[in-house]
Amino acid sequence: MRNQSNSIRLLALLLTLTLFLCGCTGVMFFPQLPAVTEISTTEYALSTETTPSEEPPVTTKAPETTVQPTDVPETTPPTEATEPPIDPNDEALIRWQNGGQKDYLPDEQVAMVPFSKMEYVRPDVETLYADFESLTARAKDSTEDDAQALLNDFYDLSTRYISFYSMNSLANVLYSLDTTESYYQDEYNYCEGEKPNLEEKLEALLKAFAACPCRKKLEELYFEDGFFDKYDDYEVYTNPEYLRLSKEEAEILTEYRDLTSDIQVTYQDQTKSLDEWLQSKDYAVYMGALRAYYEQYNASVGDVYVRLVKVRQQLAKALDYDSYAEYSYDKSYSRDYSPEEGTAFLEGIRTYLLPVMESAESNRQLSKLDYGKASETSMQEMLRSAAQNIGGTVWDAYRFMQAYELFDIKKSSKKLDASFQTYLFDYEAPFVFVNAQGNGRDYTTFSHEFGHFTDSYYNYGANEDLETAETFSQAMEFLAVTYTDTLTAKQKENLVKLKLKDLLETFVYQAAYADFETRVYAMDPEDLSLDAVNDTFRQCCMDYGIYSPGFDFYYSQSWIDVLHFFEVPYYIISYCVSAETALQVYSLEAETSGEGVAAYMRLLDRDYGAGVQQVMEDAGLESPFREGVLEQTADFIREKLQLQ
Repeated sequence: MRNQSNSIRLLALLLTLTLFLCGCTGVMFFPQLPAVTEISTTEYALSTETTPSEEPPVTTKAPETTVQPTDVPETTPPTEATEPPIDPNDEALIRWQNGGQKDYLPDEQVAMVPFSKMEYVRPDVETLYADFESLTARAKDSTEDDAQALLNDFYDLSTRYISFYSMNSLANVLYSLDTTESYYQDEYNYCEGEKPNLEEKLEALLKAFAACPCRKKLEELYFEDGFFDKYDDYEVYTNPEYLRLSKEEAEILTEYRDLTSDIQVTYQDQTKSLDEWLQSKDYAVYMGALRAYYEQYNASVGDVYVRLVKVRQQLAKALDYDSYAEYSYDKSYSRDYSPEEGTAFLEGIRTYLLPVMESAESNRQLSKLDYGKASETSMQEMLRSAAQNIGGTVWDAYRFMQAYELFDIKKSSKKLDASFQTYLFDYEAPFVFVNAQGNGRDYTTFSHEFGHFTDSYYNYGANEDLETAETFSQAMEFLAVTYTDTLTAKQKENLVKLKLKDLLETFVYQAAYADFETRVYAMDPEDLSLDAVNDTFRQCCMDYGIYSPGFDFYYSQSWIDVLHFFEVPYYIISYCVSAETALQVYSLEAETSGEGVAAYMRLLDRDYGAGVQQVMEDAGLESPFREGVLEQTADFIREKLQLQ
């Protein structure tokens, strides 16, 4: 069990919970643009399902040249998954109510229930707001002798504040499990709309504490020395212009979610869902429906995006940032590297890793590899075996996940086409959501989200550094494949190669996407238009070698499928940075068995207040921004993929 320091904990209350819920734990739509060099009108891949995830899989996609043969033998799943029974005395299954954000509570166990018994209740925000305002008024008239009484009421408000975010997260999961029911989508949107108001109340209270006579006593009792210094001049959610713009941003995001929640495309005088159209085996219908989709949605979704960008540019100015990039890096993500360093990192990817990706794509042996098939049972068996063999915290996390039904990996047309992990604060419990696709990629997707789960389990939901968080997920993909006993040696070898090939695409495609964001947000608002955005995306695809002549409509307009651009701007570069750090973990494991696992465990035991560079250094790894790191990464992948 890990406890955050008081100052880090309160920063998390004010800043991190919102980021955590809509950042690496949110629903991620990531189309991956194909590198098509030739199109056959008789044979093409139907890999067009919308399957967003933490690592970018394929969504609407221009057809590939041919369907490649399968080299990975299909796993024969056991008839029944063998999972450990629930043992109430198993320390791994016990959670402490003061283990994370609520460390002011007594040292008592959380009353755990299985996920199926968890109940969503709409938060009573009106009463919560009134109580925040009442305590804020009392703080202004307090004396030093009132410190403990103020703290006791603050603890109560903090618990209810955190519970609000727990309900927000639960509503998101329940909606994602069945998108045909609108109730939980409406509840999730309701909570999202109330977040700026809630943050305003918390900020006003902390500013009142900073100005009250018992400030020093409050720091002595709970907040740590100097905690309130930043609130002397701090004005974010109490800034009227910022609050107005935040609400406008939330309203536009709700409009975006409504617009994209049920995509219907009219083509050849018929209206069907996009997924239905793209299941067609008729090439002309497939391409015609794809074009029709972008013709019908690019303008409307694009208009939403243009308005979002303009509002966000104003948000940055309201807080005196020179650009939205600086605002995002600092306020949203608290990164320990600058936008300039990020841009240089993206350029390094284009210089050193793009040639490796192109070499991998032209390699005939690699082109024959396929993920094969997977089932829900084989997914569970694969991860169970890996977690048990890795042992320690990883095995504890798996048993906890299994015991309390904290995952859903079924394949269902009713589920959101997504993969994510979120945290249910009322139960101090992570939850994994995967809409499986039925192929071997599900092994790495489940492992990816379980990597997030393990981090959240061990650190009680602390997740301040996105790059480190994504390191846990991407590194677990390699470790799980390495340590499982349910796959053959050939399967494991092929899955690692496929994963490395995918990781190359993660580097390059996400670098292109991140560069796209950088260019769009740097535009003058007067020059920002749908045409300008479309042109910018096409140019980025060309610059990063992921453009194919003949599909200009696709490379101009398919950016509308990337949820990150709308929900979590400037998040995408974290995939690139964490891909590099995750490879460091795997390279240690590949060189000496157990060394990668040891590094993973050191990363779990991290300093929450540190950025990715410091976290990596503390764990004995390299900063991803150190000169020469990307060249080393390129050499490592070339060696493992046996490329020239």
